[in-house]
Amino acid sequence: MNISAVIKSSVLFFVLLAAPVSAFAEQVVKIGLTGAVYEDIWAPVAEEMAKEGVKLEYVQFSNFSLPNQALANGEVDLNAFQHHAFLRNEIRNNGYEITSIGDTFIVAMNLYSRKIGSVDELKDGDKVAVPNDATNEGRALKLLEAAGVLTLRKGAGASPELSDIESTCVDLDFVEMDANLIVSILPDVALAAVNGNYALDSGLTADEALFKEPRYDDDSYTCLIACRSADAQNPVYRRIVEAYQSQAVIDVFNTTFAGFFVPAWK
Repeated sequence: MNISAVIKSSVLFFVLLAAPVSAFAEQVVKIGLTGAVYEDIWAPVAEEMAKEGVKLEYVQFSNFSLPNQALANGEVDLNAFQHHAFLRNEIRNNGYEITSIGDTFIVAMNLYSRKIGSVDELKDGDKVAVPNDATNEGRALKLLEAAGVLTLRKGAGASPELSDIESTCVDLDFVEMDANLIVSILPDVALAAVNGNYALDSGLTADEALFKEPRYDDDSYTCLIACRSADAQNPVYRRIVEAYQSQAVIDVFNTTFAGFFVPAWK
């Protein structure tokens, strides 16, 4: 072999040696989300996973009723939009074989109003908007109780219903609707319970809240990453969870979404 061939061979060897080695075969993982804000949170995860040969593809859904169905049907590989109470209710009602593989954050549900500056200003006949799905409605009612708007019967559990209301501060008219639509009727109601992701999507801030959600003692409102139960040990999905539960994501929480997101894996 001549000197030129040796040099070329050596250069090729060192180029191959220096090239990044992917931990996984090139693949796409589809993740179901319910709000554009989540894409900002997932950005550092996508960047990290791309280095390892995994491309994250986001699939946006318009409301909470769709992502678990899409996951169960194989339309997405993971979803990251719900808390534990919601997932438990979905499994109980629909028989989904879906499981949590990692906690993400707690996002506040707060009370907002365009008409009053305090719950003490509520009057007879005022409308109060709450989400119409079981777990988020229950969360909203507990939030309203914490704010002094109503009292729930003892033993109502983690997901109380309107029928569990024992008393209200004044005679109120409760409006039930999809969680993603509540912000749009803020001008038409006296008070509304708004999920944090939809508040962010609409430009509302935590500081604008009339009343902020207190912390809870269990994992009911801790959000999560879910997959089909059969895929719970998938090493790529587990690596995605690991990449999510990182300082890079905490930095996004602190710089971009201060006041709404708190890491739940700490």
